[in-house]
Amino acid sequence: MDGETHDNEAATQEELLAWVNQVTSGRVCDVREIAGGNRCRSWALRVEGAEPAALYLRYQPPRPPSAEPYTVWREAEIYRALTASAVPAPRLLAVHKTHQAILTELVPGRADYRRLTDRAEKTAIAEDFIAALVTLHGLPIHGTSVPGAAEAVSIASCVGAELAIWRAMYEETGARDPLIDLALQFLTENMPTPAGPPVLVHGDAGPGNFLFEAGRMTALLDWELAHAGDPMEDLAWFSMRAVMEPVPDFAALIRLYGMLSGRQPDLARIRYHRVFVSTRVVIIRHRNVTGQPGNSIVSRALNRRLLVTALAEAAGLTLPAIAPLTTDPTPQTALFDHVIDSLRDDIAAVAASSVAQAAKNSAKVLKYLREVDRQGPEMARQDAAELHELGVTDGLAGLLARHNEGQISFARVLHIFAASVARDSALATEASGGLSRRSFPDLESSP
Repeated sequence: MDGETHDNEAATQEELLAWVNQVTSGRVCDVREIAGGNRCRSWALRVEGAEPAALYLRYQPPRPPSAEPYTVWREAEIYRALTASAVPAPRLLAVHKTHQAILTELVPGRADYRRLTDRAEKTAIAEDFIAALVTLHGLPIHGTSVPGAAEAVSIASCVGAELAIWRAMYEETGARDPLIDLALQFLTENMPTPAGPPVLVHGDAGPGNFLFEAGRMTALLDWELAHAGDPMEDLAWFSMRAVMEPVPDFAALIRLYGMLSGRQPDLARIRYHRVFVSTRVVIIRHRNVTGQPGNSIVSRALNRRLLVTALAEAAGLTLPAIAPLTTDPTPQTALFDHVIDSLRDDIAAVAASSVAQAAKNSAKVLKYLREVDRQGPEMARQDAAELHELGVTDGLAGLLARHNEGQISFARVLHIFAASVARDSALATEASGGLSRRSFPDLESSP
């Protein structure tokens, strides 16, 4: 961005607030730190003498150079492209010249869509969201600051550029994951080539990334992954986020998108992008295992299962059901159970909120370790036996190599990957609770 120079020294909160005072000619009188996402810090501010007075400060601390292009300054380019548009998004007010920090207006609303219980309210908000996507996808992008717009020759070229970014982010780790390798290979070999111009894609669209108030959506948030691309990608992202925060009648919302946009939703492309969306999420986890370990276990199990499901749907394959194991307890099972019960009844039930949350997270880890102890050896035996039947002795990486040599069909390879992922995910079933039964919403209504 012109005139901006990145500073590798981290900014203090006091330094950032002083900058806010300077650019608004006001005085920060109230500061509330809120979850920022993407390793950012964020604050809701009230600034006396500023118009508007309610502001949002977002800051990304310095990080080592990497293949990942997603920064707060890049997000600012999206906000600039949205200026004067009808897209419901916060208005950009200032960009720091040396730190990765931006200041926007603070739009009223809340983001916890999953907590809503009234179906009519949830439907109205979801319909507002679809209308916002239609408006977004109708914006002209050539000649704008949208990342990738200058090179946006076709939708396929944009998808290819995104694929190159995420492949580089994966390769940068230096650690192979056969499931990611399989997904990237599928995405490369099955890239859609639709007619029509690229559009501005939000890149992480859905519940959790929009605000709502009084039964209506108020703003789309978190634009750091936005780019020129395929409008069907945002519908795929919507379906991914709807796994965590379900929406009523998802298929009806897909039809609504078609009615409002005049663009018939391409379900095959949505299924392709479900693979790409799931691959991105798995790569993020592969690159950066952070946060509470219990939540990481649950996230890994869910997202790897979603990825094989997306691959099967995009390839038109039906995955075989994997029978649950019936393994006997080990000498350690009762000890695991005792500690888990103690965390629930003796600590979480009576402790302060932060301690209770830590206890619950530790219980998730112990539930997973209990199943590793009980079921792990038999699962490993079954994985090895399936590969041995095909003459593969070097794991899933070896299986993929045989496929690339033309020795094993994609369908057979995916069935074995899916079985391995299903068994691995079963270890996290009790830790995951209801999430262990969640999957993508249907794209078409049942007859």
